[in-house]
Amino acid sequence: MDWWLTDSEGIVAFWLLIFAVCNGLRGAYCRLRDKGERRVVKGLLASRLHPVRASFHLGGIAEAAETAVCMLVDDGVAKVSSTGELRPTHRGRKQTDQALRALAEAIRATPKGTTTKLHEIPAEARFTSFRERVEREAPAVHPTVSGKSQSLMLATSMLTSFAMGVHAGGVMALTPFVPDVHRMSWLYVCMAAWVVQWAAACLWPSETRRRWKALDTFCKDVAEIARAALPDSTRQAIARTKERPKPPPSPSQPARHHTRSDSGASCGAGIDTCSDSTCGGCGGCGGE
Repeated sequence: MDWWLTDSEGIVAFWLLIFAVCNGLRGAYCRLRDKGERRVVKGLLASRLHPVRASFHLGGIAEAAETAVCMLVDDGVAKVSSTGELRPTHRGRKQTDQALRALAEAIRATPKGTTTKLHEIPAEARFTSFRERVEREAPAVHPTVSGKSQSLMLATSMLTSFAMGVHAGGVMALTPFVPDVHRMSWLYVCMAAWVVQWAAACLWPSETRRRWKALDTFCKDVAEIARAALPDSTRQAIARTKERPKPPPSPSQPARHHTRSDSGASCGAGIDTCSDSTCGGCGGCGGE
């Protein structure tokens, strides 16, 4: 035990082992935490996932709305203009899916003379029922990595490197592998240990990384099959209204110009106050 706590090489090995144990415990925790979601993903891959729910898993409510609109247009419930504006047809196949039925009803409730655009569905209140149904029936899995494991392990690498230096200074240990140099060389040893641990911590997936690649591929295929029922020109027209247009710039205010008299006194803008018709002119009432 003394080798681990007092010997130079033992101190380095001790804190590297601590870092390895932290990684192992975090890995075991993530394995147990994701056990339920792995079971759900396996069931989804073996099922007939609805295209709207598949699109929601890929890109949220915006992707789900685009797929839903394509399906309604294909069913004849709505028609789309060349500019991507949606209008109800008051005909077409009856929708059995609750989310599609809610969207069809909202489009049919559009006031006469107005249209619906794709970017309005994720934002406007009249489509709340559609959004709530999609979110409620979406796959119960986190699409991206959760738990911030990479951040935690990067922080652990810094703490263990700092603790290594404090430990070595407390027991007055010589520099490992080169005991003849000054003990201040421990600073370089701790920096080297931090680089090694930092590289290992970077192997953990970042929080923005997609977690279920097989499910992503499956959902992409399901959504693409549903959208492919429409001609490419129609799909492109719908996609053009996905982004809300930017408001026009406000008109600039005209510049205001002020004039000043030669003497620098304020005699009014563009008005001659020094004419003969005044009481004595600019000299005051005492002038002739």
